[in-house]
Amino acid sequence: MTTRSAVLGLFTLWVGVGVWVQAQPSLAQTKVEAETKQNDPPLPALPANCRPLPLVGGQGSEVTKTSSVPGLRVPLPGSAPSVGVRNNWNTDWFVPSGKSFRKYRVVFMPRDSGQYSVNMTLKYPDESNDQFYRESGRQFTANKPLIIETSPRIDLQPFQVNTNIGGVQAVGLRYTVAVAGCL
Repeated sequence: MTTRSAVLGLFTLWVGVGVWVQAQPSLAQTKVEAETKQNDPPLPALPANCRPLPLVGGQGSEVTKTSSVPGLRVPLPGSAPSVGVRNNWNTDWFVPSGKSFRKYRVVFMPRDSGQYSVNMTLKYPDESNDQFYRESGRQFTANKPLIIETSPRIDLQPFQVNTNIGGVQAVGLRYTVAVAGCL
């Protein structure tokens, strides 16, 4: 190993660990989130014809997150994989097969006032998608819900609904989001 390779390797390790440590919430932040969540007002009730969709890789049908720092990838030379940190901005909901919903309802409830970038997408089995909502750096008020409804394609039902909520300006801001399918 050359001196240059060793220095590059140590620098990459230092940057990767520094970014990872920066992205981890402190124990105090986690405790405050748990205490604050108990005082959060509930999401608006669903209409009778709507059913909550389950989270992909999680439990329940709604999620409360604190927006993380943006993702950062540092490529390594050669065939080595890149290192870095991923953000937590994406969340997916599973659409059960055999269900034909006429519309999908997303409820986004900012728990902190601030600027959020919000994107919502229907994902289809043919690997296509329909983005049905997009805001970049919009100011939202705490505990004032944004309710977005969209219809799927006439000839194809999505298999997932995706939300991407975050942005550089939203780092550290909390929000809750839930998705439902409506008959």
